[in-house]
Amino acid sequence: MASDPSSPGTVTLMGSGELTASMSKVHQSIIARIEGPVRAVFLDTPAGFELNSDNLTQRAVEYVKRYVGVPCAVASFRSASQAGERETRDALRKLEQANYIFAGPGSPTYTVRNWRGTPVFDLMVRRLSEGAHIVLASAAAIAIGRYCLPVYEIYKVGEEPHWSDGLDLLSPYGLEPAIVTHWNNTEGGTYDTRRCFMGESRFQVLESLLPESTVVLGVDEYTACVIDLAANECRVMASSGVTLRLNGEDTVFPSGSSFSLDLLKKRVAPKGESKSAAPRRERAAPPAGDTLLQHLDTVERMLARGDGYAGLADLASDLYDLAREIDEAEAANTSEDIILRGRRVLRQLLASGTSRVDPSSANPVAGIGPFVELLIDLRSRLRAAEEWALADEVRDRLAALGITLEDGPARTAWKSGSPS
Repeated sequence: MASDPSSPGTVTLMGSGELTASMSKVHQSIIARIEGPVRAVFLDTPAGFELNSDNLTQRAVEYVKRYVGVPCAVASFRSASQAGERETRDALRKLEQANYIFAGPGSPTYTVRNWRGTPVFDLMVRRLSEGAHIVLASAAAIAIGRYCLPVYEIYKVGEEPHWSDGLDLLSPYGLEPAIVTHWNNTEGGTYDTRRCFMGESRFQVLESLLPESTVVLGVDEYTACVIDLAANECRVMASSGVTLRLNGEDTVFPSGSSFSLDLLKKRVAPKGESKSAAPRRERAAPPAGDTLLQHLDTVERMLARGDGYAGLADLASDLYDLAREIDEAEAANTSEDIILRGRRVLRQLLASGTSRVDPSSANPVAGIGPFVELLIDLRSRLRAAEEWALADEVRDRLAALGITLEDGPARTAWKSGSPS
């Protein structure tokens, strides 16, 4: 689908994982909409306060080149108060030419403070109306809603639950949602970190502070919500789902589904209407246990037939999805027999994938970079869930292929060598 310069572009909201191989298909699908040369730009404001901002920016540029296949310029605007005239002019020049604008993690409230009322954000608003495509991950996605969740202030500093005014990027199109990324986060392990680290009970307090007409748009981790303003449609892509919440009622849209933007517009249930009389939920996702069982049946049939995947990246993406579904089913108190079956099938799938790589070849890792990156993501998730045996098995199987993992404070790196 080509871009139409006479109509608005798209806004893609990523719940997390914006620089992982598993999300590359989302980036690629947006790039495919652009007719003519792709002019991609990474805008570094959301993490401009962080000491490793340079490293994050470099990773983003390298990611777009490696996984999306296009060069990526940097529009540097880390601080509105400290940006000089030359820096601002350079950022504006690059954004003016860009048809793919990418911004990612950091602090939502910092993003709001440093974009609001600036020519940089004003230009982003105009470029969107002219057909440019904007991809916003994590903090940047939260910041552009009508209301902004102060994640750090509440979760880290201990401030009382509250909302800040967001940048309201979508209001010209009749959309004023409160956007919440990391909707299904499980990093807390023994305590609830869903709803972007707020936990369900604290989020209910936050929800009570919103106007009744406000729709909460929750985007799961490693998931994208592509808002197509010209087509009046949202499409859900990648690993999990998107949740629309209004007046305490959830409508869940799984990956691969789509819904009308009309569902995101401000609306209030008629007075006196009970929850039981609410409209039927559209395309509601099945319970976690059912989702896992369906996936297990599919994988077991495939393994029994000896079928393969189109590529190692597709295999690794399926491994990741299966691990996530096991986590979700366990959190939902699904039967232990189903969980054990899931772990067994995950091991079988891992063995099937790594057996396709010949460790005796001259270059055992040639062409499987995306596969390795996704397995590293999978291992990190397994470790967060304290699935130590499975996490170690991922590491050991990679080691057998001559791939050494090096765990650092921020991320896990890998290098290739001769298998032992």
